[in-house]
Amino acid sequence: MGVLVIGGGISGLVAARSLALAGVPVLLAEAGPRVGGKVGTEHVDGFTIEHGPDSFLATRPAAVLLARELGLGDELVGTRDPRAVFIRHRGRLIPMPEGLGLVLPTRALPFATTRLFSWPEKVWMARDIVMPRRLGSDDIAVGVFLRERLGGALVERLAGPLVGGVYGTPIDELSLDAVVPALRTAERDHRSLLLAGLADGRAMRRSAARRPAGQRSLGVFVSLRAGMDTLTAAIAASAVAAGAEIHTGLPVTALARAGAGVSSAFADGSRAVFDAVVIATPANVAAGLIETEEANAARALSTIPHGTSILVTLAYRRDRVGHDLVGHGYLVPPSEGGAIGACTWSSQKWPGRAPDGAALLRMFVRDEGAATSLPDEALVAAARADAERTLRISGEPELVRVARYERAMPRYTVGHLRRVAAVEQAMAAWPAVSVIGASFRGVGLPDCVSGAATGAARMLERLGAGSTADAA
Repeated sequence: MGVLVIGGGISGLVAARSLALAGVPVLLAEAGPRVGGKVGTEHVDGFTIEHGPDSFLATRPAAVLLARELGLGDELVGTRDPRAVFIRHRGRLIPMPEGLGLVLPTRALPFATTRLFSWPEKVWMARDIVMPRRLGSDDIAVGVFLRERLGGALVERLAGPLVGGVYGTPIDELSLDAVVPALRTAERDHRSLLLAGLADGRAMRRSAARRPAGQRSLGVFVSLRAGMDTLTAAIAASAVAAGAEIHTGLPVTALARAGAGVSSAFADGSRAVFDAVVIATPANVAAGLIETEEANAARALSTIPHGTSILVTLAYRRDRVGHDLVGHGYLVPPSEGGAIGACTWSSQKWPGRAPDGAALLRMFVRDEGAATSLPDEALVAAARADAERTLRISGEPELVRVARYERAMPRYTVGHLRRVAAVEQAMAAWPAVSVIGASFRGVGLPDCVSGAATGAARMLERLGAGSTADAA
C-alpha cells in the first residue's frame, strides 16, 4: 500500500525521497504537467529564466546541505559583486545602506549617512536606543512594532519593501512571531533594536575574520549554475532511484478513511488505498481534499490566507538601457505607487543568466489592490513602464514572460502560528494524513526542505519504518 504524496513541489519531492530512501513504497501524484512547483527554469536564446524563486538563503542550511548531498555542490553559485540593492524614493534610485541585516543596521556609519532618510527621520529612529521594551506576549504586526520603535520612514522605505515583499503581504499585516521572531529576541536581549543590530554586526565580522584566507563566502543568497530546477530535478531523480513512483497530470480529488488506511480518489476516476498520505499542497487546496472526512481540519486549513504571486520577465538589448545596472536591482515602496514592487537585474546578479549584450530583468507584481487581477498584457505594460522609466530604457523588449501563481502564496498574517497550531490539533484526529509545505512554518526553500524532512520522519515513526534523519 505505501504512502501517497500529493503535490510535486519541493516539499512533496523531499518527502517522497525521504520516505523512499527509508524503504517505504511511495506514489507522488502531481496535478500539473511537471514537478517542481513554483521552481521552474526556462532556457531560451542564451537566457536562463527563473519563473519562480531564483535563489535560497544559505543562512538556513537545509537546502545547501541537500544540494551537496545530491552531488550539486560544485553547481552552487553566489551572487556577483557588487551586492548592492537600491530603493526607489521620489523617483530616484538610492543605495540601500551597507551593513543592513534583518531590517536593522549592523554598522552605524552607513545608516547615519544614507540619503534614504532625512536627519529628522534619523533622529526619530535613534530614540529606539533609550526606549524601554514594548512587546507583550501576544503576536503583533511587524510594521506596527517597527513603526513604534523606529518610525514610519524605516517601515515604508526599508522594512515594507524588504520583508513585506518577500512574504507577498503588507508589512502591517505580517506576523512578527511567524516571520521575524528574531526581532522579539532582539528586544528581549538588548532592549534596543539598534543596539541589537550593531551587536549582530560585530558578531558577523568576528566570524568572517575567522574564515580561512582566500575562502570566499557564497553570500546570503545561493542559486544553481544552470538554474533552480537543477535542484528539484535532482531530488526527483533521487526519489525515483530509491523506488518512488512520480506521476504528473494526476490530480487527487478527495481522501477518505479506509480502515486504518486512506482511500484516495483521482481525477481519472480511479481509486486506491494507502497506509498514509502526505499532503504537500497549499493549505487551501489541502482543505478541499479532506473537507468531507474531516470538516474541522478543513476549516482550520481554510483560515490560512493565500495570495497571488506574479512575475514578469523582460529582456532588452544592453545598449538600450541607460542605467549602468551596477548592483542587483531595486525595491519600490508602496508610497511610490504602481503595480510593481521590485525589479531584479538577473543578468547582473547571477553569472550566466543572459548572453553578452543583453539585460535580463525580473519584475515583481505587488499583491495589493487590483494588480494581480489584471490580464497579462496589462501587467507587461505596467512592468515595462516601471523598468523603462526607472532604468532609462528605450525600444522594445527582446523577450517577455509572465509567471502567475493564483492563490498559491501563503500570507503569514498576525496570529499565523495560532492558526497553524489549530491545524495541527485538528489533523491529529486523522493521523494517517499529514500536511506539509510553505503554508505553515516558512515560505523559503530551506524551510520547505526541513519541514518536509521532519514531516516524513514523523510519518515513518507512525508507520514503524525508522527515521529519515540521514536521508534528508
